[in-house]
This record gives sequence, structure tokens and C-alpha cells, in this order.
Amino acid sequence: MTATESPATTRLSKRQTYRRLMFGSVLGGAALGVVIRNLDYPLVGEAVYWVGILAFFAIWAGSDVQLMDERDWALERRASLSAVQVIGAVAVVGASASRLVTWLTDYTVPTLVWGALYGYIGLFIVFGVCYLWHRSRL
Repeated sequence: MTATESPATTRLSKRQTYRRLMFGSVLGGAALGVVIRNLDYPLVGEAVYWVGILAFFAIWAGSDVQLMDERDWALERRASLSAVQVIGAVAVVGASASRLVTWLTDYTVPTLVWGALYGYIGLFIVFGVCYLWHRSRL
């Protein structure tokens, strides 16, 4: 008995192929870019990195099938919420611990840690602005 392919099966297969190519181009470009930078070719490494990014967008724009559907968007929303909650908890505890360690001991928290904490604060400010913008459009 021969297997038959329906148009839906072909479409899903093409969708998976395009998505793998998209994310593979980004991951491959980033990984290869890091390797090339470590071989002391920073400009070539950066160019390879950007070729991977541009390949992602070329595949996304040039594909003839819809690459994302409502299930993917729902999954992204849940993953984004989880990430924001985890980062929020880490930032609250980390900022408090960093201040307490600095005030109560002779240890000085490295500037890199403060920069990371301010980066997290910036992330939440951007989230708040985006949230308010989307909320006002309802």
C-alpha cells in the first residue's frame, strides 16, 4: 500500500522545514560567528553572524506557507510570562542581596552585577511601556 500525502501534510512538512531552516540559520550564524571571532577574525565573524540573521528574515519573508499559528503564539505568550516571572524574582532578590552585601560587609558588588541588575530593570520598564501601549489600544 502506498502512502498518500494530503495538501495539509505537505503544508505542515514545508512549514517544519522552513522553521528549521530559519532557526538553524540564526543558531548556525551565531555559533560560526563566535568560532570565527575566536580565531581572530572579528569582522568576518560579525559578517557571518549577520548573514545568519538576514537568512532568517529572507526565509521568513520568502516562504509561501504560514510559519506561525495561534498555537505557536499561545506558547510564546506562556513562555514570555514564565521568563518575565523568573527574571522578576531573580532581579528583586538579587538587587536586595547586592545592596545588603554592600551595606553590611566590606565586600563591594562588582560593577558588572549592577549593570546586569539595571539591564533587568530596563527590561521591566520596556515591558511596562509595551503593556500600557497594548492596553490602551483595546
